[in-house]
Amino acid sequence: MKIAIDENILIKDEICTAGSKMLYNFKSPYSATVIYKIKNVGMTISYKSKTGEFGTETEYDNAAYAVKSGLADCALGIDVDGSAYRTAAKNNIVYIKPTYGTVSRFGVVANVSSVDQIGVYADNFDDGFTVLSLIAGHDKNDGTCYPTEKYNYSVDGIDVKSLKSVKFDDIDFKYSDCLAQVYLIISSAEFSNNISRFDGIKYGYRTGNYRNLNELTASSRSESFTSETKLKSLMGTYVLSEKQFDKYYYKATQIRRLIKQELDKIFKQADFVMLPVYTSLVNSPQEYYNKLKFAALANLTGCPSITVPVSNQCGVQIIAKEFDENKLFAIGKSLLRGGI
Repeated sequence: MKIAIDENILIKDEICTAGSKMLYNFKSPYSATVIYKIKNVGMTISYKSKTGEFGTETEYDNAAYAVKSGLADCALGIDVDGSAYRTAAKNNIVYIKPTYGTVSRFGVVANVSSVDQIGVYADNFDDGFTVLSLIAGHDKNDGTCYPTEKYNYSVDGIDVKSLKSVKFDDIDFKYSDCLAQVYLIISSAEFSNNISRFDGIKYGYRTGNYRNLNELTASSRSESFTSETKLKSLMGTYVLSEKQFDKYYYKATQIRRLIKQELDKIFKQADFVMLPVYTSLVNSPQEYYNKLKFAALANLTGCPSITVPVSNQCGVQIIAKEFDENKLFAIGKSLLRGGI
C-alpha cells in the first residue's frame, strides 16, 4: 500500500520543513513512530504533502489530492483547525481522526500539543481503518499515549440502525457560542510555546543581519515566519503573560473541561453527534468563527471523528465518545452506501 504523509511528520535523514522557511534545511535525525510502523509492514511513502506553516495557515489539499488522484492509497495528516475535514470533503474522500492518545505523536513537528493527532485520509473506511489499526497503539516515546498496545477496528456486531444520532444544531449545547474563542486561546498559547524553540541558533534558518543575540533571534524569526505564524505567536504570548493568564488561558482551560463534560452528557443519550463540514472560502471573521466552532469540538475534547463526503465538495463530520471508533466505522460505511 502506498502512503502519503504531511511534511510535518519526520522521516530519518530526509528534509522536513513543516511548511516553514525556518526549517528549510532541517534534516531529521530520526523517524516518527508512525513511519516505523507502516514501513515495518511493507508500506511505502509515495508522496509528501505540503502543509501550512507548522500545520497552521492556509489549507492545502495535497494529502487529500494524493489519495483522490491515486498517488497514494491512504495519507497520514494532522488536523489542527478543521482543515483536514474540509479538504477531505472537497476531494470526496474520508478522513478519520482517532481518539487523542491512541496514535503516537512522536516525530511530529508540534503545533498545538493537546490537539495534534495523526489521522488518516482514505478513499473508503475499510482502507482507512486498516491503516489506523497499524499505526495506533502505545508508544513509550509519547507520554500522552494510552497504555493499550494495539487497537482492533471492526464493524462486526454493530447494528447501525440501533445507533442514535444528534444533529449539533438541534441540541442545546450551552458552550457552542464560545467553542471558537476557547480553541483560539488555547491553540495560540500552545503554538507560541512550541515555536519558541526556533530561535535561529540551534538549528534552522539563521539571518545574516544581526549585531547581537537579540537581533539574531528577532531577525531570524521575522524573516522566516509567515504573518499568520507571527500573529498567532503574539496572541499566544499575550494570553500566557502574567497579567492576562488567569483572564484568558486559565479561564479557557476551565471552559474546555466544561465543554467535555457537556459532550459526555450528550453521549449518554446518543451514540454520535453530526456536524456540517463547510468547504467554502472564508470571506469574513464571522465565517471563520462559524467554521472553527464546528471543527473545534472534537479537537478540544479529544474525541474521535470522521468526515463523510455526502455530495459534491460537501461533507458531514461525525463525532463519537472516546474509543468508539468502531461505531464511527460502521456509521461511516453505511453513509457511503447510502444506508442511512
